[in-house]
Amino acid sequence: MKQVLVLLTCLIFAGCATNSGWRKTSANKEVLHLAHSYPNGGKYNWKGSGTPHPIVFKNETILGPGEGGTYCSGFTFAVVMGTAQDRKLLAEKSPTEIRKFQKEWYGATGDTEVQAGPALENLGIGRKVPFDQARPGDFVQFWRGKSGHSAVFLNWVEENGKKIGFNYRSTQKSTDGIGNKIEYFNDAPEKKGDVVRSRTYFARLN
Repeated sequence: MKQVLVLLTCLIFAGCATNSGWRKTSANKEVLHLAHSYPNGGKYNWKGSGTPHPIVFKNETILGPGEGGTYCSGFTFAVVMGTAQDRKLLAEKSPTEIRKFQKEWYGATGDTEVQAGPALENLGIGRKVPFDQARPGDFVQFWRGKSGHSAVFLNWVEENGKKIGFNYRSTQKSTDGIGNKIEYFNDAPEKKGDVVRSRTYFARLN
């Protein structure tokens, strides 16, 4: 009888897990997998959508491909859209909502400083994450003075127990398109970094 109850409990849990969209693989792992599935390079070009391919949602083209290359917001938007669709987070969303989400993600509307976190929260598919709770596979929006950058966070760079910079994957001039890069905070001694610690914002997909 005890074995039957255990079996029934497992079956019920499995059914509930499947119906509620529960997955063994975390969103962060899926973000990392998709971000690394795009080959390095491919040219950097600050024109058009900046995406590595067209973004199509429910048979509507949200964005066409970037013109002769990619740029940061286009790359991360392709990653967040691909992961969100794979996780069935967008099943109840409309193309109109996704177009609004895209504009907020790019910083054209909404919170133009923080961008990714508020965009995810407004669509109901993610949230802002405190600086000290960032994990690999989170999205990061950071600023170097007037220049901003959107990326997938990979890991911290630490020295004497202090976070002095981080490694990320995005698309930028220095990698001539998609690639990994390390940048340092402007308060890190002898690193000549430009990133403003107080203007580094993390976000996580559900």
